[in-house]
Amino acid sequence: MESSTKSRLLLPVVCLLCAPLASAQWSTDVLSAPRSFPAAATVDDLALVAGGESFGVGNRVDIFDASTGTWSTASLSLARSQLAGTSAGGHAVFAGGYAGSPTTRVDIYVASTDTWSTANLTQARAMLGATSVGTLALFGGGETGGSGDASDRVDIYDASNGTWSTASLTQERARLAATSIGDLALFAGGTYTGSAYNRVDIYNASNDSWTTASLSVSRYDLAATSVGGKAIFAGGRSNSSTPRSTVDIYDPATNTWTVSALSQARYGLTATAVGHVAIFAGGQTNFSTRSNVVDIYDSSTDTWSTSTLSAARSFAASTSVADIALVAGGTSAGGASNVVDIYDPPLGEPYCDPANVNSSGLPGRMFVEGSPFVAANDVTLIADQLPANEFGYFLVGSNQGTLAPPGSQGVICLACGFHRCSGIGRYNQVGNIIQGPTGSITIDLSSLPLSPPVAVQPGETWNFQCWFRDLGSNNFTHAVSVTFL
Repeated sequence: MESSTKSRLLLPVVCLLCAPLASAQWSTDVLSAPRSFPAAATVDDLALVAGGESFGVGNRVDIFDASTGTWSTASLSLARSQLAGTSAGGHAVFAGGYAGSPTTRVDIYVASTDTWSTANLTQARAMLGATSVGTLALFGGGETGGSGDASDRVDIYDASNGTWSTASLTQERARLAATSIGDLALFAGGTYTGSAYNRVDIYNASNDSWTTASLSVSRYDLAATSVGGKAIFAGGRSNSSTPRSTVDIYDPATNTWTVSALSQARYGLTATAVGHVAIFAGGQTNFSTRSNVVDIYDSSTDTWSTSTLSAARSFAASTSVADIALVAGGTSAGGASNVVDIYDPPLGEPYCDPANVNSSGLPGRMFVEGSPFVAANDVTLIADQLPANEFGYFLVGSNQGTLAPPGSQGVICLACGFHRCSGIGRYNQVGNIIQGPTGSITIDLSSLPLSPPVAVQPGETWNFQCWFRDLGSNNFTHAVSVTFL
């Protein structure tokens, strides 16, 4: 099970979201072999896509190294599909699945030592839910065999000491969805002997207790992820022929549930979150029609938008690594797919958003594109919705703040004053000046323009904003905070 030599480079960008200029980008790549019903997990800078139904390679693990943009392969100890994957404490854990019949097999990858080991669930099952809280990886429910039989078992792996324990859901069910937020692990929906459930079992790791809640609509084959302090459960089906567009959103800070809707009703979709964005990709609208729709929720603005996958498919795997999201494999109209769609949103978290409206009639906007890895030194600053033919330049600072400089139409969102502040760097040299309505520059992370120049270090957070002239006065875009790796 040793990894092969890393070989395949990330392919070029093939499509761009329809928002102006720099909203986010999609690119495509391929797995080493097509497969349906794989599982995915991320550990450190590695995204792993494991197992799945395919032609003799259901034990394959494709490993994407986000720090280098390359792929390698490894093998599960047992070929299987419809398994579950999650990561905890530096371990990627792939559990259960169908290997002709449900299995107890668990494969565990430790990134720090690049080693694999095996373990066993206490009960054989497939199509189970998996999520993690701290060092705990939890595997709940699942199909146990014929006639739609399902389990209420929860196997819990503690990556800190390699031990296992068990708990129980309040209802036996399979094809459920799971996600975590803070100290809470949530297992929602599912089916048992043909009936759909709306039950949500919630595990609180801080006090080792369980509570329950309810989805607004009973359904299974739904997808779940968490972003912006909220857990989101989307899509699914209430019976064999009724797909749902329903989205249930749980906010633990207020212990409240709200309801929204996907742009298209579908089941067998996949979900992951990257930065402040959650994506819900693909799925099926009926027995024979796969979807290429991607619904995108931006937690920073509480808004939804849509995009498309490069190939329509259902029951794909998804995960996020180093500020990109991968949607891998799945079932297309022609069978198992090897396609990987890669979603690359702008880096960082926006704040002071929106900015004050400028003379264009719109607020200036700020984006940061490129790699979060300092070693890659590949970062571009972009501003748009600026006044036409007015000049401007970008700013960088280590701290956030809010200050309206005298005579300005806008607010500087970096710490300390605008003039003669050594804590704020200005990209105002020849070649860095931009002119509205849009502009961009590529920056050197080894030499931020402070006094003296500063090199960005992994783990540091830096903040960026754009200043620009505005009808005899001046103004600012909103700002973006980026943590580098």
